[in-house]
Amino acid sequence: MDKEKINNPQHKTDHEKDENIKLYPDMLTLTTLFSWFIGILNSKAWEYLGLMMNPETKEIKQDLKKAKISIDSFEFLLNQIKNELNTEEKRQLGDMLANLQMNYVEKYQESKKDIETEKNSETK
Repeated sequence: MDKEKINNPQHKTDHEKDENIKLYPDMLTLTTLFSWFIGILNSKAWEYLGLMMNPETKEIKQDLKKAKISIDSFEFLLNQIKNELNTEEKRQLGDMLANLQMNYVEKYQESKKDIETEKNSETK
């Protein structure tokens, strides 16, 4: 290859051109953005349920109030885009949401039992 082709951006291969494409939020469809947000909310919900480690702190902490906000936000966004999703995407996201909701109920019930156990041990 001669130097002119290497230094000239017009002579880049298709693969090299693809690597240089940057995606900005304003370039994406609303459905794509909502799908990204849902993915983020899904991860945060698992973290707040105490079922996944925080990737930054490497700690597992439970915050059921934040978990509920994340799960409710996931559900809201899913309802906004569900008519634009294909059957498989609807099923996958619906399953993800149901799984989060079931785990939230389980963790909530566990936390109530823990509070009752603490109260009972304090009164003895």
